[in-house]
Amino acid sequence: MNWLAEDVEASLAIVIGEAELGMLARAVVVAEILDDDGERTLTVLGTPGLADWDALGMCRYGAASIEASAAADFLTGGDE
Repeated sequence: MNWLAEDVEASLAIVIGEAELGMLARAVVVAEILDDDGERTLTVLGTPGLADWDALGMCRYGAASIEASAAADFLTGGDE
């Protein structure tokens, strides 16, 4: 599945570059995949060479960021 991670990395680098957000350094993508049989799987792809502990740290940081945003919305009555 390394080819998929490489393709995702290349696609992200293009999108981030075109949005003028900077240069992609590393990425973790969590995606729900629906296959031809209707089966769903959760797939985690990291950019090639990304160590597992770095991917884990990035995922935990992302989860904490989402939780903080959701908590703030809950407290202020904001939309989801």
